[in-house]
Amino acid sequence: MKYISIGPLAILVLLFTTSVSSQINPDTTSNALQPFQNYINTLDPNDLSTLDKSVTKYKQLFEKSSVSKRDTAFIIFWRYYVTVADSLGAKYVQDEKYHLFFNIKNFDEASSKNEKLKQNLINKNKNLNESDFKMLKRINYYGYKFDMIEGVILVSIADPKFILNNLSGFISQALKSYIVKVIEEIDTAGNSDTAQAISPDELANRLLWWENFINNNQEFFLIDDCFQTYDGYLYTLMQGTDNNPAFNYNDQKLNEKFRKVYEKIINHHKGTGAAEVIAKYYNILKKNNFFNSKEAIKFAEQFLGE
Repeated sequence: MKYISIGPLAILVLLFTTSVSSQINPDTTSNALQPFQNYINTLDPNDLSTLDKSVTKYKQLFEKSSVSKRDTAFIIFWRYYVTVADSLGAKYVQDEKYHLFFNIKNFDEASSKNEKLKQNLINKNKNLNESDFKMLKRINYYGYKFDMIEGVILVSIADPKFILNNLSGFISQALKSYIVKVIEEIDTAGNSDTAQAISPDELANRLLWWENFINNNQEFFLIDDCFQTYDGYLYTLMQGTDNNPAFNYNDQKLNEKFRKVYEKIINHHKGTGAAEVIAKYYNILKKNNFFNSKEAIKFAEQFLGE
């Protein structure tokens, strides 16, 4: 990605998606990692307790390994972690009562707040019972939540607490920061039915966060995924999305909120790759009185990747 500044100060295009297993894709096929993969292959992803088993096996196998090997082995665990979410979603997708669990995190019926929530939900659907709330608590414990896309219930990743509580002492600081950010962005992805469109300001914040991370972690083993994420945010900031367009639908003129963010990046983040790219894009738009144009679209599309 030729515009980013990788200087001496020195993941996953997951915009609006809850599945990232295909994006985190280093080589995990070495002989040293194969026993862990073989063990993972024996686990039932419909059983949440297998996450504890996978953590225990990970620690047993890699306790004395280098941080580099631990990081790579973690990706095997991560893929399984995503698979568990997908499997649980498929398990509960047919039961509409779980729609009421949408976006609930950190549920614990021992708290007065959640006891009140529990009663409110039961009042809405008498089919909910104690076992359902125990299941919700377990799903939340492992860092998942119920989500919904186009009226279909699913389970998505929502919180890094289970991973950090169990594996933060094994993986590198860079990978911890990466995973925390990835999960934060999954949790706030703009693809659930009631999700708010991510604002231009938030897009800019994410873009600058990823640039800073790249500049400070140039040897990170998932650096290519970081560049993909960075480029994805650049494109989205330039052209917007269906539910948050950069250009007004009626006349295709640049939305004022996006214009202000461009100017903020250019004026307050000089020296960054983001400011360099956005300044070039801004000048293209300025030539056309800030209307979208073929030149602007072509410039933005270079960041779409393959």
